[in-house]
Amino acid sequence: MKIFIDCTHTAKHTYKNTGIHRVVRELTSELLQISSNCTDIEVVAVMFDGSFMRRVTNLNQQQDDNFTKINKYVDTNKINIKLQALLVKLKNKFINFLYVLNLLDLFDSILGNEKAFLEFEGSIVQPEDIYVIADANWDLPKTYYRFLQLLKRHKVTIVVICYDLIPIKFPEFSSKRFTKAFTKFYSDYSILFDKVLCISKKSAEDYSNAINQGILANNNSQIVQSFRLGGNYHKHDLLLSKQNNSLNENLQKLLNKKYILVVGSLVPHKNIKTIIAAFDLLINSIHDDIYLIFAGNKGWDSETDNLIESNKMYGKLIQILGSVTDAQLDFLYQNCYCLVQASFYEGFGLPVVEALQHCKPVIASNGGSLPEVGGDFCRYFSPTQPTELYEALKELLDSEIYYNSLVDRVRNEYIPFSWQESAEEFLSCLYY
Repeated sequence: MKIFIDCTHTAKHTYKNTGIHRVVRELTSELLQISSNCTDIEVVAVMFDGSFMRRVTNLNQQQDDNFTKINKYVDTNKINIKLQALLVKLKNKFINFLYVLNLLDLFDSILGNEKAFLEFEGSIVQPEDIYVIADANWDLPKTYYRFLQLLKRHKVTIVVICYDLIPIKFPEFSSKRFTKAFTKFYSDYSILFDKVLCISKKSAEDYSNAINQGILANNNSQIVQSFRLGGNYHKHDLLLSKQNNSLNENLQKLLNKKYILVVGSLVPHKNIKTIIAAFDLLINSIHDDIYLIFAGNKGWDSETDNLIESNKMYGKLIQILGSVTDAQLDFLYQNCYCLVQASFYEGFGLPVVEALQHCKPVIASNGGSLPEVGGDFCRYFSPTQPTELYEALKELLDSEIYYNSLVDRVRNEYIPFSWQESAEEFLSCLYY
């Protein structure tokens, strides 16, 4: 039996390092490793090419020396990234145009000899095979839907990993264009899903509620379950030691600094406004030697970007590092003072478990799944109350004894969950 892991978006955009891309890379890597030691299953990483799937051989992002070494190259690379994204959009529009005009050979194949079209690397895709939509595939051309229909008619089990339903549940946190594409994907495609595997119990609850409310379709036999994500970086330890000499200038400066770390794209649901307000209160008190570091890309919302860049401490105590590699992120976790996860809502909250894995104090909001993920190892606050975040940070900074007690408790009592365990739990969900 083959388990196809659809990694389309990550394979096409190796320069990105969003939470979803990192989950796709880590989970797929572990599944491939498990598969190599099994005789009854074969895991195959694939991507959708506009009509069918083809094998993916490399999901690794670009390395530091090719990605963030000098500012001039970064600027050039950003232009290339924008050009690549534009070309992908144009290609999808062209495919959609042909789709509307019924000019694609794909549909002739579907209406004719389906088995011939289901050939993958010399063998026919079998009815007992499983196709897992692991990636952010809501912007693929319309032929993707017909492709999944073909698989489903051939009795292939269709599984989707649902990270969250934030654009549906909280459309105010996303751009209108993205909300429309995301909502259309789930409303149209949900009827095809045999299983929906969510990354937290809260996300699974949201999905089930959306079905009950008639927002998403239910094919009656559909199963909604949840599995946990890993938080370890063991595969990158050696890479990190090799890359320390090539860390960019911004990271080198942080070696001797005390900094609060915020991980994730700078988008509205991450609640940057509350973080900035709490930090302003902090530096206006006696704590004017603490840094605030954002590790993540700027988002679509210029208001969020301006909120940070217009602050008087931007470029001084406040810095935006942009996208970072796994090795750089590991370095940031190892050397940070604490992590702040202030999101209004999260489907999981990967930075929380990653910071705890590094034995760092975590101050998190009580939004979405964060209390589920962090358990009683985090200090929680209301995402609408900046003063609560300020007070939690101040308590850490005011008492070294209190800070060290938190670190010791995490080190001695927190039980990390690895990506290998995540992959094993994921596989168990596929079978039951």
